[in-house]
Amino acid sequence: MSALDAYDADELPDRHDIPTGGRSGFVHVEGRQVHYLEWGHRGRPTVVCLHGGGQTAYMYEELGAALGETHHVFAPDLPNHGDSDPLLDPDEWGPPALAASLPPLLATMGFERSVFVGASMGGLTTIALTPRHPELVAGVVLIDIGHRLEGEGVQRIIDFMRSRESFASLEEAAEHIGQYLPYRRSFRTASLTRNLRQRSDGRWIWKHGMGRRWERRMEQQGGMGDDGEAELPWDAVLEGIADDAAAIDVPVLLLRGGQSDVLSGDAADELVGILKHGRLETVEKAGHLAAGDNPHSTVNLVRGFLAELGW
Repeated sequence: MSALDAYDADELPDRHDIPTGGRSGFVHVEGRQVHYLEWGHRGRPTVVCLHGGGQTAYMYEELGAALGETHHVFAPDLPNHGDSDPLLDPDEWGPPALAASLPPLLATMGFERSVFVGASMGGLTTIALTPRHPELVAGVVLIDIGHRLEGEGVQRIIDFMRSRESFASLEEAAEHIGQYLPYRRSFRTASLTRNLRQRSDGRWIWKHGMGRRWERRMEQQGGMGDDGEAELPWDAVLEGIADDAAAIDVPVLLLRGGQSDVLSGDAADELVGILKHGRLETVEKAGHLAAGDNPHSTVNLVRGFLAELGW
């Protein structure tokens, strides 16, 4: 029985979505609101976790809760995701721009040197950050991302993000998401408020601007391509990633989802060959969203890497 059970719900403040074993907070950095999650306590080795495009910091709830016993885990919502403001220049986007937003945030939080865990777009952001600010990075874990991606898998992500502008209910959204995530056994419908916000008309929209950004891009380029698919500049997003990866001079663990349709086995091997100190591990029974598809294996692999670093 809770100590608050004697109160009516209307007498209590709104409940906030606090992650398992962790904390949720906000900070203003250079005129922008940034939302973050954290686990553990200051004074322990810091692990900074960067989520993928279209996701939020809550994707690291299992990893944060596990590592929080021994580390200080910090996971921000990246710009224009979750409850963080967009970049001040709306034309700025891509790994270098996202990476440039991190040093002021880390300085505000008092972090000096950390191990970075980056999934998908968060991984590209980590690759862009590390050679530009090597003093901030002690080691890197990349989750299912590389310098070369599979077009069909990327298109599937684009189609999912663009297919529904809004939802009438969280249950409708849950059904839509369930069709996209075949490796997830279940998830709580109520937890979708981490990724969706309710509009004034009652409908629910994504807490990220990826789909809207792509729609604007398509309008600028004149619509769909001849094959009926969105012609989006993924080569531009990946521009310079191979060179940045080659310049990273700290240990890098690349985790590939065993059933990923975004990062092929060949591309993963190529990236490890480009890296100075890289090695590859496979997250079995997982796709591109490996950290959520198989959190147990992801936690164990990351924990082992941190132990190897002495971090």
